[in-house]
Amino acid sequence: MLLPKIHVVALLMVLTGLSLSAKSLIGGPKTIPVGPNGTIEGSVASPMMAQGGYIKGATKVAVPLIAVAFETSAEAKISSGGREFSSTKSLDLRLAVDDAVLKSIVAELQSMVEKDLVAEGFEILPKESIDAEARWLGIAKDGKTGEDVKDNFMSGFMGNGSMNRWFTAGDRPLFGAGATGALAETSALIRTARERKISLFFYRFKVQFTDLEGKNALVFTYVKGKNVLHIVSADVSVFTPSHTNGGMIKLNANITAGNDFVQDLQGSPGRYRVVASPEHYKTDSLTLIHAVSKQFAQALRKAQ
Repeated sequence: MLLPKIHVVALLMVLTGLSLSAKSLIGGPKTIPVGPNGTIEGSVASPMMAQGGYIKGATKVAVPLIAVAFETSAEAKISSGGREFSSTKSLDLRLAVDDAVLKSIVAELQSMVEKDLVAEGFEILPKESIDAEARWLGIAKDGKTGEDVKDNFMSGFMGNGSMNRWFTAGDRPLFGAGATGALAETSALIRTARERKISLFFYRFKVQFTDLEGKNALVFTYVKGKNVLHIVSADVSVFTPSHTNGGMIKLNANITAGNDFVQDLQGSPGRYRVVASPEHYKTDSLTLIHAVSKQFAQALRKAQ
């Protein structure tokens, strides 16, 4: 689709430039594009510090929950100047993409994730394997899907102070998007894994629609975005029959894919509605999630 001239100019002004995460910041995630073969170069997933032992002993595996947070807004503000003169630059982006597109993405994830695990030698049980367990039934599954919710510190996910919509593979119940991983009721899951002699994996991904960069300079101040989908936050919570603590595998890089999902840009400087191409947004999102899923499967196998 050819964009009107005003939108082309706006794209160059708003959705260009490198993000802060693309630079080599101390302790910051390295930006890596998904390769043309759909894989990520190197190893970018590993157990959280001191948790490697908690992940051992996984053979028979059920994946009862795969949840995705789709970023729907991104904001940044930079102020500069002194007592006599001050300047503020801000950028407020809202993503326009139909919920049907988001649901079509998560509909493909259960089989995708399970195939990646099978490729690494795990035996996969039906996701419903623990649905009838009393402890599982006792966990409150009251998370809301399809509603805009804000990032917070306890979610453990990185963002731009943004809003997200959560969806789950197979429309399974959502709960516990907290610092402990996919679930909050960890003791019930540990006991279930131990007594049933099976392992439980719970996946979370966050698909973000732009990198934001803000800079305070002596002469000028600016805020920019980048026309690219990326995943900088994703994890797998792991409960095995061999250990008394749950563990977690985390993504430790900023993974990017595509550069053409923007179909239209509507609004005025500082505040825009970013209209996504349904086809490109879905393709790039699945490319990202699949590449990270493969990394998680490899990290889980290595941890055994």
